Amino acid sequence: MLKKLFFLAPLLLLFTSSYTSSSYTPILMDRAKLETSVAMAGMAKPITNPGKICVYKQWVLLVEKYKGIHLIDNTDPAKPVRRDFLRIPGCIDIAVGHGIIYADNAVDLVGVSVNFSTLKAHEVCRQKGVLPEIVSPYGYIPSAFSRRNRPANTEIVGWKADEINVNTYE
Repeated sequence: MLKKLFFLAPLLLLFTSSYTSSSYTPILMDRAKLETSVAMAGMAKPITNPGKICVYKQWVLLVEKYKGIHLIDNTDPAKPVRRDFLRIPGCIDIAVGHGIIYADNAVDLVGVSVNFSTLKAHEVCRQKGVLPEIVSPYGYIPSAFSRRNRPANTEIVGWKADEINVNTYE
């Protein structure tokens, strides 16, 4: 009898438990707003969702996924200092060449010139629609959020998790 209970206990737990599942909703931005969205924040921001990293001279450029780039002064590698944040919605990847930071601004490729002395930046070029849309963490865009099923003139600049608590014993 005790053996039967020992084997049935895990099955009881399996059928009387709850779990959390995640689905994702896109963060949308109006196309006109996207095209004017690249700007310095004027202050450092907390690092919460770091992505790719790039080194330019004594600066470390750290992507904050979907939001922009942390500008970190690495003059003293023992004490790097977060100096400012370059807002670029939809940013996942960066490269630096000839003093220009190239980044994805959702589906656009932008070139930004940054004066690291004054921490002033200005967009120097934009190639519209040359990059693929940002896919969900599942690796695709659900049909409910395809271009034809979302508001006109919007771009996906990120994804937010919607946690769903599923109770299997109800």
